[in-house]
Amino acid sequence: MRWLKACLRRLGGMFHKEQRDADLAAELESHMQMHMEDNLSTGMKPEAARRDALMRLGGVEQTKEAYREQRSLPWLDALLQDLHFALRMLAAKPAFSAVAILTLALGIGASTAVFSVVDRVLFRSLPYPHDDRLVSFGVKAPFEGIEFMLAPEYAVLRSQSTPFESMTSLTPGGADCDITEENPVRLSCALVESTFLSTLGIRPIVGRDFARDDDHPDAPRVALLSYGLWKSQFASDPRVAGKTLSLDGKPVQIIGVLPAEFEMPNLGLADILLPQALEQSALDRNNPRAVLRAFARLKPFVTIEQAKAGLEPWFQDSLRFVPPQFRAEVSLRVRSLRDRQIEDSRVGAWVLFGAVLAVLMLACTNVANLMLVRTVSRQRELAVRAALGASRVRLARQALTESLLLALLGGLAGCALAYLLLQAFISIAPEGIVRLHQASLDFRVLGFGVAVSLLSGI
Repeated sequence: MRWLKACLRRLGGMFHKEQRDADLAAELESHMQMHMEDNLSTGMKPEAARRDALMRLGGVEQTKEAYREQRSLPWLDALLQDLHFALRMLAAKPAFSAVAILTLALGIGASTAVFSVVDRVLFRSLPYPHDDRLVSFGVKAPFEGIEFMLAPEYAVLRSQSTPFESMTSLTPGGADCDITEENPVRLSCALVESTFLSTLGIRPIVGRDFARDDDHPDAPRVALLSYGLWKSQFASDPRVAGKTLSLDGKPVQIIGVLPAEFEMPNLGLADILLPQALEQSALDRNNPRAVLRAFARLKPFVTIEQAKAGLEPWFQDSLRFVPPQFRAEVSLRVRSLRDRQIEDSRVGAWVLFGAVLAVLMLACTNVANLMLVRTVSRQRELAVRAALGASRVRLARQALTESLLLALLGGLAGCALAYLLLQAFISIAPEGIVRLHQASLDFRVLGFGVAVSLLSGI
């Protein structure tokens, strides 16, 4: 704590350097006058009295320098000197500086813009608590690209012991629905099981979640609103729960509102969530027509491989209802929710990210070559500075400071360029790129841009 206070005190002293230097000079002059008066009183001549006073003080300039080192941070002084020198050198060669900054800006801007997209696909957590435990599971068949469940088989599995902490389902495809009131609106409705939000770890911000009783076909119709619909149609009314909405000509009671960051696990659109309310006939094995998408939350410390092994007995039992000639083409699939969402985008994202990093490396190589050529032209200057006492470490540190300053300036220009590139990419990109609409230059992406700039400078 004392060290920190001393550093802050010294740092504050650097911002009043001229005043402190003037106070120091006045104090030293006062001490010297006192010594001279003592010497003159003993009969010394003025010149001898002054010389003796200077000797007692140990030299005025040496004393000033020692005092400056005590009241300041030497390493920060040296850094500021190096930055000042680097700025002078870059300003002395504006054409070279402009070319180097522009070259780095192109590489850093492209890599930062692509990272903002790739980060959403590969690295950033999904908007669910403990998202690494969320999985998609079901049967994989040749006629369907995504795993699915038949409602009767799902009902059987739900009644058994599983490696899942909880499981849920939704009806694929959703459905269009209309608010049939004074101002009719076409919306997208999703049919989900009552355990849907609890399995995902989401709670409504207004009202309540679905209850098990809401999932019966003869239960009163209830609905959960998306945050966007609540804001646009109900003016963010905190008392919206309990109100009645006319949906497709039938009354539906609003019971809650979803969080703003909520998204469907299949990345589908959903303005309103409605209970599945499957008929008993859909759950009858003699009438397997209802198709579901199933999701689950793994129990703690259970891996996907262990979960798949735990479902194998149920899967083998369900194969009895598959014609023998098709059994070899049907398999069980359990995969993470992230893998289910990005599908084949993972390889493409890594390839794109690798390509822009290669562009960044080319930009760094070109700037490095420019710096080498410039260093050759400065050999005489460096030799003179070395002859005047500059050490190899100080010369290397100044060169590194100049490179880092150049890279940071290129990074600032690159971040501005990244914003333009990202907007252009979003506007011309084809539909279907996962999470493209969520890409933005937030603090995480800007932090990546700063890190890339520093690495480029080094």
